[in-house]
Amino acid sequence: MTFHWTLTPLLLAAGTPDGAGIHAPLDALLRAHVKEGVVDYRALKTRAQDLDRYLEALSRTDPAPLPEKARLALWINAYNAFTLKLILERYPGIKGIKDIPRRWDLKRWTVGGKKYSLDGIEHGVLRKEFREPRIHFAIVCAARSCPDLRSEAYTAGRIDEQLSDAGRRFLSRPDKGFKALRERGLLGTNDHVYLSQIFKWFAEDFERDGKTVIDFLIPYLPEEGRKFVEEHRKDLSIRYLDYDWSLNGT
Repeated sequence: MTFHWTLTPLLLAAGTPDGAGIHAPLDALLRAHVKEGVVDYRALKTRAQDLDRYLEALSRTDPAPLPEKARLALWINAYNAFTLKLILERYPGIKGIKDIPRRWDLKRWTVGGKKYSLDGIEHGVLRKEFREPRIHFAIVCAARSCPDLRSEAYTAGRIDEQLSDAGRRFLSRPDKGFKALRERGLLGTNDHVYLSQIFKWFAEDFERDGKTVIDFLIPYLPEEGRKFVEEHRKDLSIRYLDYDWSLNGT
């Protein structure tokens, strides 16, 4: 499916007050080529023009007039779309995003007529302006240990639901999000939780308002994991899972 549409500079697509219309092409691509977080880069590359049209729309869309949730959705979608573009430019000649020089710090991505790096979007916009820890469940750097890329675009009307669902999905994955273990040692049993390194790298985002990282995570844990944490809370030690930077797709 190919989209043919135009966008008046610095105005929202289709005149929607929350900007949702602009994300329809990205939504179609994600639904077609992302399954359970696995990206079919080979097929997506055949749709590169559709992705480019979406990026062009972002370049001419000013986020500033949007309501907060619409701006949040736009910046999350932008980060993910720019990352897809970055991978497709080198695919299939790379094993992971770390094969790409200056992958995160090069200012080459345009939103509303201004240039940003991926780091600039993550740290200078999303983390700074929104103070929403759940962004770390949503922005995806194309690595296997990242949270899953959703098979849909984020939208203002559903973003709370989408972010919470992304958190639950991530923490249900013992290979990359959360794992609880009771292990026998020389001096008895030890209770450990293994977390994604995301919770170490961005601990300050999860520890606001007097909460610990574990406090923040409890509502998103699978039932068995939540019970384990609540029962052994006083004795828990936190360890971190290895981070797999290989490509999150085929």
